[in-house]
Amino acid sequence: MRLFEPSETTTDLDALLREGGHDPANALVYDIKGIISRYYAKRTAEVLQRVNEVLANYIAENEA
Repeated sequence: MRLFEPSETTTDLDALLREGGHDPANALVYDIKGIISRYYAKRTAEVLQRVNEVLANYIAENEA
């Protein structure tokens, strides 16, 4: 399950890059954008996993 569609995040990131004076279509910027996107996707998945663990522990402790 995705929180955001890739097109949503690409559009937002491209807008921020343009505001910063960078061309999202530039090959180097495009490669860096891909690296950043993969990093944040991984980190988001880790955070969601931790939230699930905390919620599971909370539910287990409060159902007893």
